Amino acid sequence: VGKPEGICLFLDGRIAVSDTHYHRIVFFDRAGEVLSMHGEYGSELGQFIYTSAITQDQAGNYYVCEYGGNDRVQKFNVEGKWLAEFGSFGTDDGQFQRPRGVVWNSGLLYVADAINNRIQVFREDGRFVRVLSSDAARPRLHYPYDLAGGSDDDLFAIEYGGNRVTRLDLHGNTLGVYGSTGHGVGEFSTPWGLAVDSDGRIVVADTGNRRLVELQR
Repeated sequence: VGKPEGICLFLDGRIAVSDTHYHRIVFFDRAGEVLSMHGEYGSELGQFIYTSAITQDQAGNYYVCEYGGNDRVQKFNVEGKWLAEFGSFGTDDGQFQRPRGVVWNSGLLYVADAINNRIQVFREDGRFVRVLSSDAARPRLHYPYDLAGGSDDDLFAIEYGGNRVTRLDLHGNTLGVYGSTGHGVGEFSTPWGLAVDSDGRIVVADTGNRRLVELQR
């Protein structure tokens, strides 16, 4: 009940939810029954302030983004044992201001650094790789609040401040921009999250309009 902000379907079928204001991750089965909880308030290793997003790599390790002064990513193995942390509050490469979305793809971690208006890329051990490069066709990201991976090695970013979905390749080149500000069809108001299914359908949490919007590629 702590205003949850992120969700991830794990390889073993568990559903992991970032229970943001209760400083923890809650694990459910597919029937919605609570299996376990992970975390407590604090800034030490393995503790959280505001959990915001979760993803899992192919080995079963999972990565938790958090903000509220910690502004970092922590890595755990499949049993929940702490493995690593990276990032801190700031604007330099490798630092964050409210990391809000995270995707694992081909050995790299892509993190939506919301207030810094960018997506950063890291190796699995937390080493900084790059900020996704811009191209002439790409509008500047405006509060990217969530990320989702597509089926074609591309990324979809929901822009809370831009009221749109931006599709990027893994180098940062723009492949498409969808939506505008408003309350009608094809318009968004402070969208908060998104997911992409195996059929390529994009589902957006259009928060300000209190609805879910489905886009078909």
